[in-house]
Amino acid sequence: MTGATGPTGPTGATGTGATGATGPTGATGATGPTGATGATGATGTADTQLLSAYSTPSAPGTAGNALLFDLNGASSGTGITHTPGDSDFTVEDPGIYTVAFHGNLAPASGVNFPLNVILELQQNGTVVPGAVVQHTFHTSPDTATVAFSLPVDVPSVPATFRIVGEGGNFIYSEVTMTLYKVAETSA
Repeated sequence: MTGATGPTGPTGATGTGATGATGPTGATGATGPTGATGATGATGTADTQLLSAYSTPSAPGTAGNALLFDLNGASSGTGITHTPGDSDFTVEDPGIYTVAFHGNLAPASGVNFPLNVILELQQNGTVVPGAVVQHTFHTSPDTATVAFSLPVDVPSVPATFRIVGEGGNFIYSEVTMTLYKVAETSA
């Protein structure tokens, strides 16, 4: 016959021996199922706005009159328009635009020297600060190449841009004007 179990004795002291070596890494588990496909995001829109126009034949310029650009070059978007043969570029999309101009000037025949010719960018009939170039001619065979490029804020539309001559009579040729949007107008 077996007698009753006696009470449990006290826990013995923890051993002071070295910890055993780590066992080998187990096998990688099976890959879980692929999750559901998320919703498709909205389609993005390209907001590239650019228009370039130029005029290659020589044309007469007079004080108070705008330069004409007879052909359109590269363009993207519908926010900038120009009619070939016209002086005006119209911006229909608010933002920050770079306006770049380049051209050649010469004095017209029969002018008095010195002849100071100024070309200025106008936005809605007002001169854009920093967008003015000038050259003083001293003789009839004198020529000049003038250019500017600067950012312009267009907070409200439509906005009309043109290059207007001031001073005396001159001849312009190989003129190019390009407008392109570089940023949205900050609120």
